[in-house]
Amino acid sequence: MSLDETNLHILATSGDTRQRRFAARIKPIRRNGHMLLVTLLLVNVLVNETLPIVMDDVMGGGGITAILVSSVLIVIFGEIIPQAVCSRYGLAVGAFFAWPVRILMWLTYIIAYPIAKLLDKVLGENHGIIYRRAELKELINYHGSSTKHGGDLVTDSVTIIRGALDLQDKAVEIAMTPIDKVYMLPVDTIMDRITMREIYSTGHSRIPIYGESRQSIIGVLLTKSLIMYSPDESRPLKTFPINAMPTVSAETPLFDILNTFQEGRSHMAIVVKENTPIGIITLEDVLEELIQEEIYDESDTRDTRIGLAVKLETGDQLILASKKKRPESSKNIHSKNKFKSLSSRADSTTQGTSSQFEGDSNRAGDLIVFDEPSTMSTMPSRSDNGELPYANGSLNVNAN
Repeated sequence: MSLDETNLHILATSGDTRQRRFAARIKPIRRNGHMLLVTLLLVNVLVNETLPIVMDDVMGGGGITAILVSSVLIVIFGEIIPQAVCSRYGLAVGAFFAWPVRILMWLTYIIAYPIAKLLDKVLGENHGIIYRRAELKELINYHGSSTKHGGDLVTDSVTIIRGALDLQDKAVEIAMTPIDKVYMLPVDTIMDRITMREIYSTGHSRIPIYGESRQSIIGVLLTKSLIMYSPDESRPLKTFPINAMPTVSAETPLFDILNTFQEGRSHMAIVVKENTPIGIITLEDVLEELIQEEIYDESDTRDTRIGLAVKLETGDQLILASKKKRPESSKNIHSKNKFKSLSSRADSTTQGTSSQFEGDSNRAGDLIVFDEPSTMSTMPSRSDNGELPYANGSLNVNAN
């Protein structure tokens, strides 16, 4: 009875060869818990009541001696020793006595079966212990390798499992970036050299685009699509391909938005509350909640500056930018700033002169922008696999 049906199922499917064999032998008997309980108690009472009578016939001397001797024998050999052995080797002992117990269940079937059915109806069937999420999280911690209990789960495994268990209770609003912290561009922006330099300097792969106001988001611009255009054309942003963005409620569970992202239509969504956009959530935000840590991309290195060298299709422009790691951001929704605009202007417009942009960048404190080289001789070429070099020290370009 100490062998839980849930534990038996786990051992039968994931234990070693010996454990799987023992668990498979016990499971059919343990499945009907009330039938097994009634059978064992009936036989136990029968033995306890019969032993004093047998001892009285063997030893004589009246009933007192038989009761004392039978009580000592039952306590030592029927309680203490079996309980001590079975608590340590319960699986092996249970498997060894599986067939004797099965025979006893057949012998007591007429009495045990009606009582067991009555217990099932009154108390319900017992199918093993099912842990609540809070209990399961504590069980995972208990099995961590860093604890004194000597489990084999490393710290990262424990953290990710706990994060996955917590993900069910977390809503989109917890992981999103507030709308006032999002780097966005108005749809009437002119994509000139200054604007493209600012976009590449942010390090974002997707830029939300809005109409009349920041609450009127019309889609998302993929940064990689800009490589096909020359900034000298000064094309309006509205002529660039702008992809649609899904809209999710702030109360949507993170599991649901993760399923939406898995469909592949978009890895960024607009978060709305009472039909008003309040933020942006990305696949990276959900993954950070899952692993319980910040994810840093190539532009978020801790101790070095990494630059981006982009050779445009026209062959005569080169945009270089370098950015230090963003500061550690809190999990609080009001301090998450990974999409924060580098500009201090409230409307996030990119119109203006080069000096204005560089001044805003310097105020941000973590951005260095390099001008284009004056000659084509300093321009790096693509490697054989088509990749562009990074200005991380190996690329020597003189900055004005």
